[in-house]
Amino acid sequence: MMSEVFADLPNGHPGCLIAAYCYQDRLFDRDVRDLTASTVIAWRDRFRERLDLIAAKYPPKLPVDLDDVADMLSVVVDGGIILSRVVHDRSALPRQMLLYRDFVRTVFGGS
Repeated sequence: MMSEVFADLPNGHPGCLIAAYCYQDRLFDRDVRDLTASTVIAWRDRFRERLDLIAAKYPPKLPVDLDDVADMLSVVVDGGIILSRVVHDRSALPRQMLLYRDFVRTVFGGS
């Protein structure tokens, strides 16, 4: 589980290079910006594949766009990294990951 991996980091998550790139995009050339965009899309595709497997077995109970739910995981991770660092709480990121898991369970009706 991703939450366990993040909880096991000795000093918390070191940060997100993609976040740094998008906040300071003018400091980077077109190739770096394109690589950043393709990386974000690759994560979406990876998470979407998992969500498609879940949806095939447990159709969503709520009307959701699975690409948006896939993107939400990246948002939760990046936001959790920021939250953990700002409030100096290494457990904030894994807790956010577990809330995302609960959200997915609610959408797909799992327990």
